[in-house]
This record gives sequence, C-alpha cells and structure tokens, in this order.
Amino acid sequence: MCGVSMSAVRRNAWWVLPELLALASVAGLFAVAAPADLKDVLADRVAVILAQSSPSEHHQHGHDVAAEDTVLCTAETMGMEPADATRVADVRVVYAYFFCAAGEPGQPWDFAARISGPVVVELTGPPQVRIAEAGLGYPDRVKAMLPDQYEPWAFGGFHDPSLPNALQQRYLDEVAKA
Repeated sequence: MCGVSMSAVRRNAWWVLPELLALASVAGLFAVAAPADLKDVLADRVAVILAQSSPSEHHQHGHDVAAEDTVLCTAETMGMEPADATRVADVRVVYAYFFCAAGEPGQPWDFAARISGPVVVELTGPPQVRIAEAGLGYPDRVKAMLPDQYEPWAFGGFHDPSLPNALQQRYLDEVAKA
C-alpha cells in the first residue's frame, strides 16, 4: 500500500477538522449576511403598504377598519413588472397574495376583521393598491386585474402556509394581548 500507514494519515491529517470548521463558519456568515430574495423584499413592502393604509383606503379595499385598530398584514409575491427586475428600485408593479387582520387592542383573534386575496400594488408615490371587490363577479374582477399566469395562485391561496400562521401569532402577541 505505497508504504503509508493509516495511523500516519490520521496523525498528519489533524488539520483538516479545523479547516472544515472554519469553512463552515464562513459559509454560515455568508448565508446570514446574504441579501434577502427580491420577492421576499417586495412581499414585505406590500405588507407594510397595506398595513399603513388609512381607514378609508381599507374601506375601499373591502373591509372596515377603525382609526384605533391595529392592522397587521403579510404577503407573498406572485410576480412583478418588469418580470426580470433584480432590484426593488426597478419594480413598477407587484402581484401578491395578502392577508390582513385588524382589531382594537385586546380584541380576540376570532373577532378580528380579516381579509385576504390577490392584490396589485403599483410602486408609485404614493403606492396604488388594487383589490378586487368581493361579491358576485369576484372571479372575473380578479382575472381582469392579474396576468393570466397568476390566476391559479390568486384562487389557491398562499404557497407558504407559514405566512398566515405567523400573522395570526403576531396578532395574538401584539393585538389580542394588548
């Protein structure tokens, strides 16, 4: 066997373990420090825009919110225009699926005003939000505001089921317990 014993290999390869640990640490740092995915950043922006809407804007979106209510939202990006954008500054329109819950401090989750569905947000100053009006003809209104490729998602809900669950937990922590 080429004159090399396994014990000699083990004795001389002791440095491999610290090198592997150092490499794993550096890789971990890059994973933590890496910029968030553009779709995640856009989803966060949509959620903030919806949560910060005025009571009259919420009414226009299909639900009533009182001035003293706390509004919490989450969103998941379906797509954007232009589709090949790589920076938030390049995005003009976001197509997303959203979920918002609103209530006054101390209001239990079961009594929170909740609304979810597809939304189109134009990232203009100020942002323009389009949500299809509920009721008779709702599917047609959704189809009219979205590109065809997002329609199945728009009627299927969140792809990531942890998002609505996390919103409910936030509501319980920040609103219901207040």
